[in-house]
Amino acid sequence: MKFKLILAVFGLHLMCASVLAQTPQPPGAAQNQPAKPAGAAMLPKGKVAVINTTLFQSDVEEFKAKVDSLNRQFEPRVKEVQSISDKINALENTLKSQSGVLSAAKVAEMTENLESMKREYKRKGEDLEADAGRARDKAFEPITGKLGKFAEDYTSKRGIVMLVDISNAIQSGVVVWFDPRSDITKDFIAEYNKANPVAAPAPKPAAKP
Repeated sequence: MKFKLILAVFGLHLMCASVLAQTPQPPGAAQNQPAKPAGAAMLPKGKVAVINTTLFQSDVEEFKAKVDSLNRQFEPRVKEVQSISDKINALENTLKSQSGVLSAAKVAEMTENLESMKREYKRKGEDLEADAGRARDKAFEPITGKLGKFAEDYTSKRGIVMLVDISNAIQSGVVVWFDPRSDITKDFIAEYNKANPVAAPAPKPAAKP
């Protein structure tokens, strides 16, 4: 088991009904429209666009800053768990390569130590994953909320009445094909980063001589 905290996939869940909703109409627009026949569908006129939210994690600067912060926070615990894993592998290799020359008592002792380390590894690994998951969700929640609101404004200004998240839509068969010109991912991320700049991290203090 290897722990790389931010490689875990997290759901953004921001392409919800409010984001994909019809573009709001200006006041009075309904009164100026011709009457529709009874039962006629009130379909909005506008564009359909697609977006790939899996790129948010790597390209949205606020996410990248949170990722770096979380990695620094959990780095000592990740190294601790990895150290236990390395010791387990080393002891298993020793038992395999020297089982013929070690005494039965020594083999029993080493086997007992091995099982103890495995239990410690499992416990600390599960605790790390749980704590990291909670910290990740807490850190990302406000950003996903901001992205949802930004998507509403972005789509409204561009006359987009439906925004489809294609991160898993093609693999699942929900989307069979789309025109690449309808992909607004890069522009959306660029505009979001421009509207939400991230301050550069403070430089580390110079080491004292």
